[in-house]
Amino acid sequence: REWIETKAKEAACSINMSVTFIQRKLIGIIGLVLWGIVLNLFFIPKHREPESSVHEEALRHPSYVRTRRGSDWASETELISSPLEYAHLIINYHKTGHELAYSLQELVLSNFPDMQRENGARPRQHPSSAEGCTHIELPPGKIVVQEAPHFFCDTNNLAEMLLANRGRFHREEEQRIPKRGIKILHLVRDPFSMAISNYNYHSQDPTPEGWVRDKTRDVCEKKVFFGETLAELLLPTLVSPGVDFDKPPIVTKEGFDMLYDKCNHLFRAQPGFEDESYYFHLRHLDPSHAIKLSTLQQLVNGGDIFLMANNIIKLNQIRTIQSRVNELNQGGNTMKSKYDKIQILTMSLSDFTHYPRRSTLKYLNFVYGNSLSRESKGRIATQYENSFIKRAETGDLHITHGNDNEEMLRNTLLNDMIGKYLNNIASVVSETLVAEMSEKDYLSQVALAVGGQ
Repeated sequence: REWIETKAKEAACSINMSVTFIQRKLIGIIGLVLWGIVLNLFFIPKHREPESSVHEEALRHPSYVRTRRGSDWASETELISSPLEYAHLIINYHKTGHELAYSLQELVLSNFPDMQRENGARPRQHPSSAEGCTHIELPPGKIVVQEAPHFFCDTNNLAEMLLANRGRFHREEEQRIPKRGIKILHLVRDPFSMAISNYNYHSQDPTPEGWVRDKTRDVCEKKVFFGETLAELLLPTLVSPGVDFDKPPIVTKEGFDMLYDKCNHLFRAQPGFEDESYYFHLRHLDPSHAIKLSTLQQLVNGGDIFLMANNIIKLNQIRTIQSRVNELNQGGNTMKSKYDKIQILTMSLSDFTHYPRRSTLKYLNFVYGNSLSRESKGRIATQYENSFIKRAETGDLHITHGNDNEEMLRNTLLNDMIGKYLNNIASVVSETLVAEMSEKDYLSQVALAVGGQ
């Protein structure tokens, strides 16, 4: 019996030792596995594919991928399109970023070789017919810069023109390229800053533009297009600027007449000025009168300030129609509208002068979407910022610089009847930029602040 008890104790001891041994082995194995995971995550360098060119990176993506995030038709098709499937249009006006527009065009072209410019540098294009809209050829895979287009036609005709898929010579091979839509960058500016920059630019010595020395040029002349004056073409939009006609007029017919009269009271109206050029007036009138004449020319003769307001309103009308169509689609109906194919990004010149990298990155996100990596777009934006800083430091005439007279000139305009109309336009510009911020920028601005970029 004692022998049996002894053997039982030895067996139990042996079993305990075996269990302990197994436990230790298991703990050791688990420890090795966990250590391997730590090494893999933090210490062992990973294999990286060689960095692709911007062009190759964009073309790797399919035209779109299917996702399911609800009943909204727009979210059923998540667009990751190549930029070649869109037409690209950059709209600017005198002193809202002429050089910037072409710099951004070159930025896209240099980083995406298959993209093409349409006919190089385009002159101002006035309405090609009595329908009232500048006709711009916008085939897919092209990027066009257009200064001060005349969008006087109704919203439906404007949308049709922007989406038409024709090349300049209606080439058959271009018509066969599918056009997913159009992406429009609209460069705008506070009208007071725009007017002051216009005055300082043209009155400097030497003046950068020769036309201001032309003594035969009447800068208060009423321009006529197809039997209608510029004022008559602008008024239908500027008198009723809201989509629902619920906003006060920016300017009325009586207001236009008063502006023309004021211009003529300043231009060639003083003794010794009767036969002199616009440039002579800018140089020899008292600055308080010269800034008014310069601004009136930009309002009623060149028309860029009023044109900017007109085109903001027209593009906002397209945006509003698109939003309403999308609201209808929330009920599950698929009512794909042509308006959703028109994507609009409105940005101020001051965005690019104060925040060149961030603003360029925003435009690149708009053009490329997810077809380029964040790193590639960041690299391009940084290159642009460095180039911009270098040009500003070397005194590039086309880069806006502050002047000592700006406050005096602004107050002169504010205290004149001209200021009323500039304030009305400033409200339109500000509302559009704020709406752009609330729709697209808030989360990205937070992310930029957190990420320190």
